[in-house]
Amino acid sequence: MSKFYKVIKENFLWDIGAILQRKKYEDEKCRSDGYSSIDHIYNKHEEHSNEYISSSVVENSPEYFERVYPVNLVTKTVYKIKEEAKTMLARGYS
Repeated sequence: MSKFYKVIKENFLWDIGAILQRKKYEDEKCRSDGYSSIDHIYNKHEEHSNEYISSSVVENSPEYFERVYPVNLVTKTVYKIKEEAKTMLARGYS
């Protein structure tokens, strides 16, 4: 089962409200796991959309990240401009 955290204090990668999911990362140099945003709309830097913070940092920083759990209520998909989408996601995540 995946773990999720919500950004509750702004940081260098994501705006407040971003939902992060724990994932495993592998390349030829390292194997790691960490948290990255499930929705790139909250990323501060589009060119770094694959950036993540290690699991131990997220899970041990309650002043920045709050554990959350998915509750599926989605009945349809709509497409909005960035600010409208952020507002809708904020309502849906609370």
